[in-house]
Amino acid sequence: MNRPTVVVITGASGGIGSALARGYAGPGVTLGLIGRDGKRLEPIAAQCRAQGAAVEVLVADVTQAEAMRRTLQDFDRQHPIGLLIANAGVNSGRTPDGAPESWAAVQRVFRTNLFGVLHSVTPAVELMRARRRGQIAVVGSLAAWRGLASCPAYSASKAAVETYGTALRGSLAAEGVQVSVISP
Repeated sequence: MNRPTVVVITGASGGIGSALARGYAGPGVTLGLIGRDGKRLEPIAAQCRAQGAAVEVLVADVTQAEAMRRTLQDFDRQHPIGLLIANAGVNSGRTPDGAPESWAAVQRVFRTNLFGVLHSVTPAVELMRARRRGQIAVVGSLAAWRGLASCPAYSASKAAVETYGTALRGSLAAEGVQVSVISP
């Protein structure tokens, strides 16, 4: 498989997302770095530019379906996306006093981890299917395989993401769109 020259990464402002951005950065590569906070994205973008990549900072919230659709479509018009990495995620877990995660925390985890993936992947799939090429990578977790008592909502959201990615792989294979499920 050829190394993609246009890569979009959600959750690019820290952790795995920023490491992926730096890993893909280089001459001849265009990166679309998506996050909610442009100020947090800028240092990552600067590092990637220093490595020779062209970088666009795309401020968007993966929990907002229409904003993600517009962001991805607008970026794709200028730079047809070769690889979308749906990486944005949050965790909740127990509170400092040891209480289980609240209902509000559970909802936040699912809005970001599951619906954020769907809001990112769906528009990218439409674009890639039309070209009959591209790759989608969804970031799951080993917590999907064995739920963690400290963070049940996170575990369940990542199990849903991994199952979705695996099913999507089969449904898009004949259309030239590859799907990878990454389980750090």
